Amino acid sequence: MAWPDRTRLPIADPGFGGTAGRTLGESKGDWSMLAHVAPPAGAPNVLIVLIDDAGFGGPTTFGGAINTPTLSRLAANGLTYNRFHVTAVCSPTRAALLTGRNHHRCGFGSIAEYPGPYPGYSSALPRSIAPLPRVLRDNGYVTGGFGKWHLTPDNVQGAAGPFDRWPAGWGFDHWWGFLSGAAGQYDPIITQDNGVLGVPTEGRDGRQYYFPDDLTDKAVEWLNAVRAQDPAKPWMMYYSTGATHAPHHVFAEWADKYRGQFDDGWDVYRERTLQRQKDLGIVPPDTELTPRPDLFPAWDSLTDDQRTLYARQMEVFAGFSENADWNVGRLIDAVDRLGDLDDTLIFYIWGDNGASMEGTITGSFNEMTFLNGIVLEAEQQLALIEQYGGIEALGSEHTAPHFAAAWAHANNTPFQWGKQMASHLGGTRDPMVVHWPARISPDTTPRTQFTHCIDIAPTVLELVGIPAPASVDGFDQANMDGASFAASLRDGVAAEHRTVQYFEMFGSRAIYSDGWWACTRLDKAPWDFSPETIGRFGPGSDYNPDDDVWELYYLPDDFSQAHDVADQHPDKVAELVALWWAEAERNQVLPLLGGMSVLLGDLPPLPPVTRFAYQGGVQNIQRGMTPRIQGRSYEISADIHVPDGGAEGVLVANADFIGGYALWVDGEGLLHHTYSMLGVETYEQTSSKPIPTGEVTVRMLFEIAQPAPGSGGHVTLFAGDEVIGEGDMPHTVPVAFSSYAGLDVGRDNGLVVDRAYEDKAPYAFTGTVHRVVFDLQPVDPDTERSLQHHAAVQAVADGAAG
Repeated sequence: MAWPDRTRLPIADPGFGGTAGRTLGESKGDWSMLAHVAPPAGAPNVLIVLIDDAGFGGPTTFGGAINTPTLSRLAANGLTYNRFHVTAVCSPTRAALLTGRNHHRCGFGSIAEYPGPYPGYSSALPRSIAPLPRVLRDNGYVTGGFGKWHLTPDNVQGAAGPFDRWPAGWGFDHWWGFLSGAAGQYDPIITQDNGVLGVPTEGRDGRQYYFPDDLTDKAVEWLNAVRAQDPAKPWMMYYSTGATHAPHHVFAEWADKYRGQFDDGWDVYRERTLQRQKDLGIVPPDTELTPRPDLFPAWDSLTDDQRTLYARQMEVFAGFSENADWNVGRLIDAVDRLGDLDDTLIFYIWGDNGASMEGTITGSFNEMTFLNGIVLEAEQQLALIEQYGGIEALGSEHTAPHFAAAWAHANNTPFQWGKQMASHLGGTRDPMVVHWPARISPDTTPRTQFTHCIDIAPTVLELVGIPAPASVDGFDQANMDGASFAASLRDGVAAEHRTVQYFEMFGSRAIYSDGWWACTRLDKAPWDFSPETIGRFGPGSDYNPDDDVWELYYLPDDFSQAHDVADQHPDKVAELVALWWAEAERNQVLPLLGGMSVLLGDLPPLPPVTRFAYQGGVQNIQRGMTPRIQGRSYEISADIHVPDGGAEGVLVANADFIGGYALWVDGEGLLHHTYSMLGVETYEQTSSKPIPTGEVTVRMLFEIAQPAPGSGGHVTLFAGDEVIGEGDMPHTVPVAFSSYAGLDVGRDNGLVVDRAYEDKAPYAFTGTVHRVVFDLQPVDPDTERSLQHHAAVQAVADGAAG
C-alpha cells in the first residue's frame, strides 16, 4: 500500500527510496523520507464549540430570550439543525462527541467522578476506541483542547496520573482548562497539558480574573502560535466552555442587561419562546407547548419575595450565557483575522444536555447546599444572600448560584423536562449550527434530519477525507456507532442517516426508531439521589423495570412530545421496548442502573489510607483527591517553624468561605480554625494565646458526636501538647464543600475560607510549613462501609450535576 496507510495508526515512517552506497558519489538521497504526515489535500480546519448545561429554548437564534449574536451570525451564514441530540448528561455526551461511539461503549454510561464495576460505566476509554482528536493528530493535524474536560476520574487528577486518562491521552497536542465537571469562573484550578498550573489571579485589562475571557485568550494565543510556525497546517480545536454550568458566575453588567425581562416568570417565558420559535421556523407551526410538570410551581402562585429572587436568578443565567456566546465570537473573529474562517468547519453546539434542573425548586445562592441535602426556602435564600452582598451580588465571586428548576424547564421550551432526563427531548435535544463558507451554502430553513452527537466524528472524517482507522497502537478498533450527516450539509432534504438511536441515563431511557419515540423514567425528581429514593430501585427492593410505564410519541407529527399515544399503539410500544433492550445489550448499557451501582451498595474495596501527609508548598490538590473528613473524627497537624519575630498566614486551607475549612495564624500569632458550613453557618475557634516560636507542631482535633455525615462535634486546638483553644461545631458538611475548589498547604489560593484575611490573599504563611498531616480516626467496619457508601453517593450525585 502506498504511504501513508491511514487505516493503521500511528502511520508508519516512510521508506527510504534512494540508494546508500559506500560513498556519496555512489549514493542517491531521498528527501521524501523526512516528510511529515499531512492530511489529505484540501482538509479544513475543524472547530467544535460546546456550551455547558444549556437548553433548546434559551438562545435567541432558536427563539429564546438570551442574546446570542455569534450563534445567529454563524447560522445566517451556515445551517441550523433543530433535531440534534445529546445524551442528557455531561461526561457521556463529551465521550460520545469525541469518539463517534455510544457513551456506554466508551465506558461513560455515567459521569467520570465515580467509575462503576461494569464495562459501560468504567470511566475508562477502551483502547479499541481512538478519539477523533487522536485520529486527526496522527493524520497530520495539530490539535488543541480548551475549557471544560470532565472525562478524567477524580482519583487520577494529580501529578501521579495516569495521563492516558487526561486530554493528552485522547489525542490533544495541547490542553488548557479544568479537568472536573464544574469550576468557579473567578477561581478555577487550571490544568495545562499534563500538569496543574493552579488558580489564576490576574484578569484582563486589570480587572478581576474571569475564566471565560482567559479561556478565549488562551485559545486565540494557541491559534496565533500555530499559524506563526505554519501558515497552512490544518488544526482541530475543541472549545468547551464552563458556562453555563453552575455556579452561574458573571459580572453584573452582563446580568443587568436583562433587568426586568423575566419579571413575568417562567410560564410566560415558555409561551413567548414557543411563539418566537414558530415565527423563526425553528419548530413546525403546529408545535404544542408541553405542560409544566406539577413538580414546578406556577409563577402566579409565588410570593413577591420568591419572584424577586427567581427573576434575578434568570437574569444572571442569561448574562452568563450571553457572555459565553460573546467569547465564542471573539474566537471566531480571531479565526477570521488569520484568514482561516472560510475553510474552517465549525460545529457550534448549544448544550451538552438540556438546561440543568439540579437547582431544585428554589435555586440557591450556593449550589452546594442542595447537593448536601440542605433545602432552603426562598426567604432563607434571600436572608443569606443579604449576608453576601444582597440580591444584586448574585453571580459575583461571593456567591455560587444556581437557578430554580422551573427556569431550566423554561430554557428547554417547548419540550418536557431537562438535564438527566434521557427519556424526553428537554434532556436530549439541543441547538446546533454548522458553518463552513468554503463548502456550505447558507440556508435559513432548519435541517430536520435526526442527528446525534455520535455523528460528529464520522462527519468530520468524511469531510476531511480520512478513514476511520482499523487499528491504533496495535489494537483493533471498534466500529463507529455514528453515521456521517455530510449529505445533509449539501442537501436540505437528504435522506435520514439515522433511523434508530437508544438513550439511557440513570434509569431514564428512550428508543427512537423511524420517527417513533418510546420512553420511560424512574419515579424521582432529577436532583434526588438520596439513599431513601435510590433504594427504591436497588437490589432487595420490589422494583421491576418491566413494570415501568412507557410513553409513545410520533415525532413527525408531534415535534415537542406533547401527545402520548401509547394507549393507541400497544403493539408499537412492545416492539420498541424490545428494541431498547436489544440496543442496551449491544451497547453495554446493562445492567440497568449500572451507573448507580455504587449508590446501591456495590462498592469498591475499602481504601486502606487514613493518613494523608502533604509537604509544605503543595498546592491545588483537586477537589476529588482531598481527605474525606466527613462523618468521622479527625486531626489536622502542621509541623512549622515560627521565627523569633512571629509569623502569620495560612497553614492549610480547603475550598472557600461558602464551604471549606482552614487552619491559620493571625498577625498576633493566634491560631484559628475556621469552618464554613456552606455559607449557611460559619464556626471559628481561636487560641487563647499566641503559638510559640521555633519548631512547633500545632494541631486541630475534631471529635465527632457520632460517626455520621453532618454530625457536629468538639474542636480542640493544640500547640505541642498544650491545649490553647476549643469550641463546638454544631453541624458539619455532610457531603462536599465545593464542586471545584481545592486544597492548599501554606497558603489559600482562589477565594479564601475566612474573609478576615481576604485582603491579604493568598495569605502565604510567613514562617515555614514543613508538613501538614490529616489523620482520620478509624471506625468499625460497618461504619466505615457506611461512610464509604455515603462518599459514593456524593460522587455520583455531584457528578450528575456536572
